[in-house]
Amino acid sequence: MGIEQPLIESAAHWLWDAVAQVDGDVVLTSPYLSNDICQEIASAASGSSRSWRLVTTLDASAVAGGYLSIQGLKAMLGAGVEVVHTDRLHAKCFVIGSRAMLGSANLTGAGLGSRPSPNHELGVELDPEQTRHALEVISTWPTRDVDPSDLDRLEKAAKDLTSVSKQRPDGPLDTSSALHLAERLLVDARDPERRLWLKLEYGEPNLDGWRGPSFFASSSKGRPSFRPGDLVFICAKETYDCYAVVEVTAEAEFQPEDFAEMVAIDRPGDLDRWPWVNRTESRLVPDELPGLKLEELRPRGQGLRNGHVRLSFDQFTAGVRALARLAPS
Repeated sequence: MGIEQPLIESAAHWLWDAVAQVDGDVVLTSPYLSNDICQEIASAASGSSRSWRLVTTLDASAVAGGYLSIQGLKAMLGAGVEVVHTDRLHAKCFVIGSRAMLGSANLTGAGLGSRPSPNHELGVELDPEQTRHALEVISTWPTRDVDPSDLDRLEKAAKDLTSVSKQRPDGPLDTSSALHLAERLLVDARDPERRLWLKLEYGEPNLDGWRGPSFFASSSKGRPSFRPGDLVFICAKETYDCYAVVEVTAEAEFQPEDFAEMVAIDRPGDLDRWPWVNRTESRLVPDELPGLKLEELRPRGQGLRNGHVRLSFDQFTAGVRALARLAPS
């Protein structure tokens, strides 16, 4: 970019100046939206002869956290703004006719710098060629239209996040139910009495094997440290895919009868090599393999003594969020 395009430290002035002189169609992308900014945009779009389009993400967690305003979205829909949802949105790009800005600021008062305590943000104005390219890229993102009924469901999902049961719902795990399970799981993960683990299991990933009551085995080197209530990320040793979270439901048992019967024919040596068994229940198991690898959860150099290792809260949280994002919208 040339020197004639200085950094924009506060986007509010740029945005409202461009909105006051709209000379073409408007496309805005922002995952977070505050009600005050939505109302301003709705006011500008109402009765406008131009096309107004907002690309955002309907994220119940963002609504529950106060980062995404349902009332603001409803105001924009009422003003004729086309609102569409796309998964995994992070870009903040404002194309207003012949002018465009790309930066870090969401369409919130704190992001744009219009609140008394603004965020520290940076942006740049795009030249015409870059503006065209930005619109081309945005047009390739898979989207779906948003209507008022979607927002009603989103509001209900946000309210339910803290009260949802930890049990997996019947049927496929959609975005809403995955978020519910993830939020409940992270609430439980903050409990100081619970410990967070990563456990290697021999073979390839087996999603169905962890959907209901199950168990995992530990080595003969001593009684394992897992306790009832502990939360455990399951990782397949064959592929290093981390793909399920389970909760330990009982103290370790030494060579329980059902385990002995299971390994007697195909893996008789396992009874002596892995004699300690912990029972588990499902907490979060996606319907598809998430592509979350061991190195993304475990820092480089952190060992896996006896096939398991403690996870920090931030490691565990990152993994849970990755599993929840996998659910189809």
